[in-house]
Amino acid sequence: MNPLIFKPRPSWGWVWLLGLALLILALAVWPLAVAGNALPWWGWALNLGVGLLIGLPGLALMAWFPTLHYELDATTLTLRYGPVLTYRIPLAQIRSIRRRDLAISLWSSLRLPGLALFSVPYADVGTVKMCATAAARGILLLETIAGEKYGLTPADEAGLVAALQERMGESTSQRSNESANQ
Repeated sequence: MNPLIFKPRPSWGWVWLLGLALLILALAVWPLAVAGNALPWWGWALNLGVGLLIGLPGLALMAWFPTLHYELDATTLTLRYGPVLTYRIPLAQIRSIRRRDLAISLWSSLRLPGLALFSVPYADVGTVKMCATAAARGILLLETIAGEKYGLTPADEAGLVAALQERMGESTSQRSNESANQ
């Protein structure tokens, strides 16, 4: 069976990533242009190194923005963002699925308007493994039996939820049939 692919809700999150990455790179280069030869070599290296260390990953995340999607096969829901983020959630482990707005905490994480990735702390639900095109509003929150929480924002939310419920029902029926046959 081929996996079903669900795209995320549209957002301008990639613009925020691009803007922040370019700002960081500009802030790394601007002092070098102003200071010129007055800055020692290690000052140049430190400034450029820090700017590139932060700015280039931001540009890479921006470039991977179109790869964000959700794959649903017979036994697993997979959340993907480029080569850097893959969450695999066994359907048998999903305890609840609900749509909600999350309360943003002050703790730092990769959360921008229109994009939330990796583990993000929220004031009301704790840490959520995010792969979403929204940071707090209209998040489809999946909770597993182990207590892990995942946040996603499918464009076709009703379609994804229906497909999940259908496949979760099938996997429960298959497990019951396998138990009965043994």
